[in-house]
Amino acid sequence: MGKFSKKLFPRKAQEKDKLVTQVKRYTRQLGIRSKNYQKRSEVSRKNAKIALQRGERDRAKNYLVQYKQYQIKVDRTNNIRAKFERQIEALEEGAAIAQSGNFMAKMRDELKEIATKASPEAIAEVAEDSEMYVSEIEEAGDILAGDLEIDLGIDVSEMLNQLETEMLLDASGSMPEVPASGEMPEYISDVELEDEEAEFKSKEKLKDEIEKLRKELSE
Repeated sequence: MGKFSKKLFPRKAQEKDKLVTQVKRYTRQLGIRSKNYQKRSEVSRKNAKIALQRGERDRAKNYLVQYKQYQIKVDRTNNIRAKFERQIEALEEGAAIAQSGNFMAKMRDELKEIATKASPEAIAEVAEDSEMYVSEIEEAGDILAGDLEIDLGIDVSEMLNQLETEMLLDASGSMPEVPASGEMPEYISDVELEDEEAEFKSKEKLKDEIEKLRKELSE
């Protein structure tokens, strides 16, 4: 039993460390994703101002709907990230004070809980929900060409008025006249976004090179 324990528990520790590393990498990806959503939301709001300058009020409302959607995504992504980070902290604190034998019992209990949740009834319910979500996504695709403000049930009237007020203040109390077509301000097409994978691919490549060098030195 002694030899068996020595072989098994280090392996479990490696699996735990691997899990923590993977989750930390994912939380960093979520952080980058949140930044990208924030950038896109800012572009949408700037484009709403530009649309008002061009005299395109309906288009300004659509850009504000986009802005609000991206803000919702920012909040949701940050909340998910915070939950993962809280779990990581709890796991690392637990690992610092737990004994190897306790890990075995916890893993057994976790497997029992997973097996209970993975019952045929639960799987059938998940499959049914998945089909429902697929139908909802397809339906959403069919109505994308409609009025975003109506279709999504997002009222941006107050936000539009606030944006117009900002422009009035910027223009010393009067709305700027719609310029001639050749003088129209251009919309911001997009911003340069950060690559979620590039940073981590380079780190993985460096890790592989270090591991290869260690093997060569040990031979």
